[in-house]
Amino acid sequence: MTSGDKLEAKSDNLGLRVISALVMVPAGVCVVYIGGPVLALACVACGLGMWREICNVSAGLSVQSPIWLLGAVLIAAVCVAITWIPEWTGLIVMVGVAVLAAIALVSRSSNSVWLISGLVFVIAAVSGLIFIRDYSPDGLIVILSLMTCVWATDIAAYFAGKGFGGPQLSPTGSPNKTWSGAAGAVICTALIGALIGGLLGAPVLPWLLFAAVLSLLAQVGDLLESYWKRRFRVKDSGTLIPGHGGILDRLDSFSFVLVCVGFLLYWLPDFPVAVLKLGDA
Repeated sequence: MTSGDKLEAKSDNLGLRVISALVMVPAGVCVVYIGGPVLALACVACGLGMWREICNVSAGLSVQSPIWLLGAVLIAAVCVAITWIPEWTGLIVMVGVAVLAAIALVSRSSNSVWLISGLVFVIAAVSGLIFIRDYSPDGLIVILSLMTCVWATDIAAYFAGKGFGGPQLSPTGSPNKTWSGAAGAVICTALIGALIGGLLGAPVLPWLLFAAVLSLLAQVGDLLESYWKRRFRVKDSGTLIPGHGGILDRLDSFSFVLVCVGFLLYWLPDFPVAVLKLGDA
C-alpha cells in the first residue's frame, strides 16, 4: 500500500467514524433523556453486545455457549432488577457471578479470569448508567455531562495527537496514542466542563476539575481495552460499528467512566449537589 493509499484509508475511516457518530450520538442522547424502561432495554442490548465480544475475543465462545448464555441472562436480570426492583440487584449479581465462576472453573478454561472480569465490568457499566440516570440527584444532567466529556476527550485526543505527535503514551499497549493527545484531551475536556458549569449557573472550578478527572478516566478505560485486545492479538473487539469496530471499541471509555462515577455516587450520593452544586444551579 502506497502512502497515498494509506492516507485515503485513514480519511475513509474518519469519514465512517463521523457518520457512525452522527447516528449513535442522537440515539444515545434520546435514550438517556427518556430513561426508565427504554434505557433498561438499551442497556440490555449494549450489555449483551459487549459480553458477546468479550466471550469471542477472550475465549472464542459463541452465543450458543452456556457461559455466554448465563452471562446474558445475568446482564438482562440486573438491568431489569435495578430498574424495577433495585433491592434485588445485589443478590442477583452475587448469585449469577458465583454460578458463572463455577462453570468457568469446571470447564477449566485458561481464560476464566478474563471472562469473569469482563462480565463484572459489563454489569457494573450498564447498572451504573441506569443508577446514575434514574436514582442519583439530577441524574439526567450528570449523564449528559459524562457523555459530553467522554466525546470531548475522544475527539480532542485524536486531533491533538495527530497535530502535535510526540512520544507514545503506551508503546506496548496502544502505540497510536501520544502524550500530546492525552494532555490535549484533558485540557479541552476541562474547558468543556467549565463551560457546562457556567451554563448551569454552577461554580466553574469544581466542574473544570471534575471534567479533567473524567477525561483521565476515559483514557484509562481506552488503554485498558487496548491492552486487552493486544493480549489476544486482535485489532477490534468486533465489526458491528463502521469505522469504530465493536461495541466495546466505541463504549470502552464511557463504560469505565460509568463504573467509576457509579461507585462514586453510590457511596457519595450527595456529590452532584454538594460538589457540583447542581441543586443550587
